[in-house]
Amino acid sequence: MSTIPETDAFAGAVLLPGMPQLAAETPAPVWAELAAEAGAVGEALRASGAETLVVLSTQWFTVLGHQVQLDARLRGTRVDENWYDFDYGTLPYDLRTDVDLAEQWAVEIERTGLEARRTSYEHFPIDTGMIVATRLLDPAGTLPVAQVSCNLYAGVDAIGRLGRAVMAAAAQVGRRVALVAVSGLSSGLTQRWIEPDEDRLETPEHEAWDRRVLGLLAEGRLDEVMALREQYAREAQADSQLRALAFLEGSGTIGGPADVRAYGPLWGTGGAVVHWAG
Repeated sequence: MSTIPETDAFAGAVLLPGMPQLAAETPAPVWAELAAEAGAVGEALRASGAETLVVLSTQWFTVLGHQVQLDARLRGTRVDENWYDFDYGTLPYDLRTDVDLAEQWAVEIERTGLEARRTSYEHFPIDTGMIVATRLLDPAGTLPVAQVSCNLYAGVDAIGRLGRAVMAAAAQVGRRVALVAVSGLSSGLTQRWIEPDEDRLETPEHEAWDRRVLGLLAEGRLDEVMALREQYAREAQADSQLRALAFLEGSGTIGGPADVRAYGPLWGTGGAVVHWAG
């Protein structure tokens, strides 16, 4: 089982969805609940002394190695390719990168034997999940970020090494970090246009799987969740095979029971806000 390391670098961790419905002007009640609980977790992370949000979003995916963002200032507007026709499909953003931490993270990733590609160029396409998560967790933009891509072909061991590497990097540069895994749970997207109050998990088996996994996390049975991960992915279309959780697990910081703050549908997919205190 993962154990919390003897370090003051860990301010907490959160698993939360990155669907843009969480930014809707007129949200469904469950969307509003998920957004509100993410905001409350953000307050808890800041109260715990978080200095940087460290983010892995399954929506920033790569096929060659892992990219680490090094651009000091990320500003622009994201027009989501799926939701552009809705008010929540156009997302302005203004993010500051913790360049010192990000560079050291790249160094530590390479020390684990993985490839780390430094990314820094104007108008880099920041993904929807990153924007939604940071907006919810830190609406005033008080915290800088460090972010890494999710390699589509990387196994859970490699994703876990990203988590170990960032904790080593945080210790090296003297940073207290909050770990943010942006990922949905089941991903059975509703294949028709709906009104917000019509949203629901349309496949009962998917909801049963989501609740089973969340129950195990709430009990601190992370090892059992990781052992069930491949079956969960097959039977409930778990987002990116739940590899974002491997990022948190690999950091060695989430060995205890999780606080499952909210769960519900996001256009038919399963989304949850899950917090591990620092």
